[in-house]
Amino acid sequence: MNKRLFPLLVFIIVSVSVNAQRVSYQELAFRTEIPTIFVSDLILPGENRQTTLAFTFRFNNDFLPYKKIPLNNNLSAPNDAQFYTTLRLNAEIFEGNSKRRNAASMKSVSRDLWTDTLFVSSFEDTQSDEIFTSGSLSTTLKPGLYNYVLQLTMMQERNERSTQRRNIALPDLAKKKTGEIILVSEFENSSDQKNLKLMNMEQNVPFGEDFYALIRIPNYEESFQYRLVINEAKISRRDTTAGKNVHSQDISSAEIFTESTVSLQQRNEPSLKLTQGNSPYTYAVVKVPHKKFENAAYLLNVQKGDEKTPVAKTFFKSYWPDMPASLFNLDVAIDMLKYIVSEDEVKRIKSGSNQEKEEKFRKFWSSKDPTPETVFNELMAEYYRRIDYAYKEFGSQENPLGHENDQGEVYIKFGPPESKERLFPAGERVREVWTYNNRTFVFEASTGFGDYVLVGTR
Repeated sequence: MNKRLFPLLVFIIVSVSVNAQRVSYQELAFRTEIPTIFVSDLILPGENRQTTLAFTFRFNNDFLPYKKIPLNNNLSAPNDAQFYTTLRLNAEIFEGNSKRRNAASMKSVSRDLWTDTLFVSSFEDTQSDEIFTSGSLSTTLKPGLYNYVLQLTMMQERNERSTQRRNIALPDLAKKKTGEIILVSEFENSSDQKNLKLMNMEQNVPFGEDFYALIRIPNYEESFQYRLVINEAKISRRDTTAGKNVHSQDISSAEIFTESTVSLQQRNEPSLKLTQGNSPYTYAVVKVPHKKFENAAYLLNVQKGDEKTPVAKTFFKSYWPDMPASLFNLDVAIDMLKYIVSEDEVKRIKSGSNQEKEEKFRKFWSSKDPTPETVFNELMAEYYRRIDYAYKEFGSQENPLGHENDQGEVYIKFGPPESKERLFPAGERVREVWTYNNRTFVFEASTGFGDYVLVGTR
């Protein structure tokens, strides 16, 4: 079991693909509540010209079904544990490409199984998206065409949850002309050990965290200069193309490891081991200064000399697990400015093309950024965080949109009060008094379902 906190260290850039959709704030808030899981497949060298197919995974606690530990149990639980869950993940590999008509008759060539029992000490931990379990499955096969199924069982469920069959081609890496790039969170580079802890979040990288790119360079030639190039990714329904260049750096000789291979290790906390000597591959391990990047999607390429075709490439995107719901859609984010600017100003910012709207939105918040020397705008993040909090905290059966009632609006504008007091005057409605440093707001219950309206200020 691992606990990891993701700092909020970057300024948000809104995805064009999401902007194109017409959605409401409530829909976005619902989406952010859906638990996240990560499953990645890796292609690695195997022995005797074979290829290793590895699956790494991460399941956040809010996805897992925890139960209270019974008094009489035979679980080997820690002393402070109160809840537990069990997991079983199975990978089965079949020969050839999958075709629906004959899928059942396909020949199974490999299976691997991972199981674990997890414990936490509080109910809050069972709901956390910051506490997670991780692991890996792997098999080594000769190059060729295969398909696979992953099957997940939680808490001794009778029925497994199975993915659809997915085709995958295992290449002969000694002949493959384009290298693979694997995202790595930590690199231990000592004289006797070269270990790489996998990011293990599919193609996502946490905001504000630098990372390493593990790059296999095919047909490496020492006489050429290799260069890492990162561009913003322009995403459309049909294709993903390179946009503005955000970073370039030469790959130094100290970052290149010739006659090397990599192998999977640490089954429960997936990592790779890089080994040098008598191996046919060349790898580079390059640190990427992701702290400087805005929240966006990117294309990472490795260029060889003046050649235009990259020798290795991948896609990655910044990941903000607690990103306020409004920021998933530019129009919604602009609409939510209504609590602090006039209706005419909202209309002005919202007019024009997506690019024009984004530029005006950025300019508005940039002018209010308390730390303009960094890419993270704390004031903007706090403002939209308050909207999410108000939506959840002050909604009621009568009005589920808590950010739109009086208490929600006050909270969004002024933040949490220094003190709250609930009064029960005889023969009158319940009142709630919020006290701030220089003002006080008085709310009165309008129904018996938690709805409060502002009745006075002082």
